[in-house]
Formats: sequence, C-alpha cells, structure tokens
Amino acid sequence: MSSVIIPKQAVTQLRKLLDNFKLAEAIELSTNEAQTRKFLIEPFFHFLNYQSTDLIPEFNADFGDRVSQKVDYAIKINKKEFILVEAKKQTSKLTDKEAGQLNGYFGNTKNSKIAILTNGIEYRFFSDVVEPNLIDSKPFFTFKLNDYNDNDLEALIKFDKRFINVQSIIKSAQDIVFVESFENAFFKELVAPSKDFLKIIHKNMTFTTKFNEETQGKMINLINSPFLKCMYDKKVLLESTSNSQGVITTESEIQAYHTIRTLLIQNKKIPKERIGFRDFKGFFNIQVDDSSKKVICKLMFNTTSMKIAIDNNEYILEHIDDLLKYKNELTNRAMLLLEN
Repeated sequence: MSSVIIPKQAVTQLRKLLDNFKLAEAIELSTNEAQTRKFLIEPFFHFLNYQSTDLIPEFNADFGDRVSQKVDYAIKINKKEFILVEAKKQTSKLTDKEAGQLNGYFGNTKNSKIAILTNGIEYRFFSDVVEPNLIDSKPFFTFKLNDYNDNDLEALIKFDKRFINVQSIIKSAQDIVFVESFENAFFKELVAPSKDFLKIIHKNMTFTTKFNEETQGKMINLINSPFLKCMYDKKVLLESTSNSQGVITTESEIQAYHTIRTLLIQNKKIPKERIGFRDFKGFFNIQVDDSSKKVICKLMFNTTSMKIAIDNNEYILEHIDDLLKYKNELTNRAMLLLEN
C-alpha cells in the first residue's frame, strides 16, 4: 500500500482557504438543503480540490432489483472509487437516524468505502470497518467548519483529491477502531475485573494462595487509581532502561516529564502522542516525535542540583514545581518544533 507524501504547504493552503471562508455569510444564506449544498457543502469540497465535475448529485445507489435509491452526492475519486455524501440543511442536528440512511446507499455501492454525513458545517466520515457493507456506528473522523485545529487539518488534507488514498484511510480507520475497542475492553476489566482476568494474574504470582473468593476480593481491591499509576510509572522506567547502557531514569526525571507534558497538552494544538522523552547519561530530553532534532527541553538532574535548558536558556530548579514558571517558554518551543 503506497502512501502519498503530503507537503506542509498543502496544509497551510487549506488552513488559509478555510480561515478566509466567510462562514457566517454562508450560514445566513443556507436556509434550506439546496442552499446548504450550494453555499456550504460544495465550497468545502472545492477547498479539497474537487471540481464540479467530480461531484455527482443525486447519484444512483441501486443494486439489483432493489427500490431506486439516490444519494445526495457521489464524489468521484477515480474511475472506480466514490465517496458518498448525505446532505442535510445546516440547521439540522446530525443523529444516528441520519447516519442510518447511509446504510442503504453504502451497502448498494460496492465501489464506495467512505461515506460522509453533513449539514454543511459538521462533516462526519464513516466506513464499514467493524462489519463489511454496514456503516459503523461511529464516524472515524469528524471535521467542523466552525471549530478545527491543526490535527483536524492534517487529517482532512488526506481527503484532498490530489492526495487521497482510500486504502490508507481505511487502514487508519481500522487502527482507530482497534485502539478504541482495546481501550474499552481494557477499561472494562479494570473497572470490573473478570474471573478470567484475575486468574491470569494469580497464575503469575510468586506468592502461592488458593484462587478463592477471598483472594479475588483482595486482588480487585488492589486495582485502583494509585496502584495503576504506580504500575504505569514502573513500566515507563522499565522501557527507558531496558535498552540503555548504564542509563538510569530517576523518579525525579519521570515526575518532571509528566509535569511538563501536562503543561504542554493543556494547549489543544499540542497532541499528547507526539510528546515523549529519551534518557541519556548526564541529561534527559523531552522531545517531539522521538526526534533528537526536536528537543523541547533538556533536564540535567543529579544528586546536588536540578537544571532545565529550553533552547539556549538554562534555569536552576529548586523544586519540580518550579517548572510551572516556564510554561510559556516550553509551550512556545513545542509549538515551533511541531510546525517544523
């Protein structure tokens, strides 16, 4: 599956188009579905470089002997693939009922793996990741014309006519559904541990006890927030030292990392998954994308002092809490690195 490299200037240009779009005026003109299509929906797809000839209105989604069904739009990606679009007037609130309408169209159109439900302002992107030919209950991506950030734009640009790769998009949608499913299943076990889950843990315990109700009760009581945080910190320490050569990551460094990371992700433009750390002998880097060329700050902690270096500025810390003083510098540095 080949991937298309999307130039940064393409995202910048998309932001410029959306930022300059006179949304309030378009909304005012969109008093019914036809006007919503004209003043909101069609301009949106034009921003993604689809021409009028690429937007097929009232697309026939018939299959076999079924009753005639027409979807509001089919966007022609190439000779074989289409994106289906169900349009509502801009005052409509998008619900599961409206998403359900896409099912009939989606199941009948074999050359479509992506469907969009929109009221001209909010665009919900669906696929059939969970069950083939059946729209998933949740969109894998949602974009709002009146509320978007850099992450949203980077996701949206993948639907640009010049760069779209349906297989790649579906793979990303599958990954999203997998992670969400895993998180839900794991969270369920943490909140109400099953007997099978406890049995696996009990089997690996070195302290031998009978696996009875009393033992299970003790185990369930241990699975609480402080315990899980402690386990997480141990895991972070293990990961940071497993491949190191004599490098020992200290609790102070981990505490400082969590403090700085929390400060950074308070800014919605800073995605938490792109912030990480790398420990070395003598210093500890907090960086973007695990890149040594994108260091947000450098921590130099030893038994006698604690220092932090942000860009070319170095500061002495009396306590970990002193990091709060440098929130703006840390945020500005992280934003600069994310943009490059």
